[in-house]
Amino acid sequence: MRYHRVRIHAVDDPQYRAYIAKIMASKVNHKATRPASNRSLFGGEAEQIVREWLAQFHPLSDRRYVEYDERMGKQLQRKYRELDAVYEYDAQHYHVFEVKATSQVRSIGRGLRQLSETHSILRTVVPHVARTLILIDTGIISDEEVVALMQSDEAPFHAPATIRSFFAENNHIPLYDSVDYQPDRQIAVSVVRFPLADICALAEAQGIELHLDWSDEDEDPEEVETPAPTTYTSHDASDTSDDDNPFAAALRRAMDQS
Repeated sequence: MRYHRVRIHAVDDPQYRAYIAKIMASKVNHKATRPASNRSLFGGEAEQIVREWLAQFHPLSDRRYVEYDERMGKQLQRKYRELDAVYEYDAQHYHVFEVKATSQVRSIGRGLRQLSETHSILRTVVPHVARTLILIDTGIISDEEVVALMQSDEAPFHAPATIRSFFAENNHIPLYDSVDYQPDRQIAVSVVRFPLADICALAEAQGIELHLDWSDEDEDPEEVETPAPTTYTSHDASDTSDDDNPFAAALRRAMDQS
């Protein structure tokens, strides 16, 4: 078995706090850091907005941190994973949510793989875990834009993927618009699409000012392979010098709540 000693807890768990404090105190975390990018800040803001939105359907659980040991060869390595949002219906039934703001179709597959791994970890202690990817569409190319592109002088050899083409190939996964979505723990895997305009409207209603100026930033920051945003382990510590790094962001959030 790959995962062992799985434990679900809140952010104030003593063992978790001690782990975070140890990482933050390590020498590598004293390197100079650069300010977080607006895209990175927007990602955190979007998670907060989505959590508020999800809370209208069912109370969210504070226990959205997972401690587990993963078998790495002949050894077990202690890891922690932060879940974006969790419904804890009872001891047998959970519903976990992954929030991903992106302009790239391939991020849908990445988010679903993260949820699949989360499911593999949690099912050792929770028999039934529904999974939903909250897709915040920050500019994924539309079918109409693809048609225009392929008719232009700059047409690529292959047409870019769209949301419609992705779900045509993965038609076993239901896709919902945010206005039509109702959480259903009987549906194992689902995706909910939020247009950026809807997130902006919710932000205004919640009094949250969004960091939306991405003009000077890489339009595709996910090209760079980094550790999964919700997984942080001791061997990721060398990456915490970069404030755009998801591990560093997770550590900062945890310490801010101490």
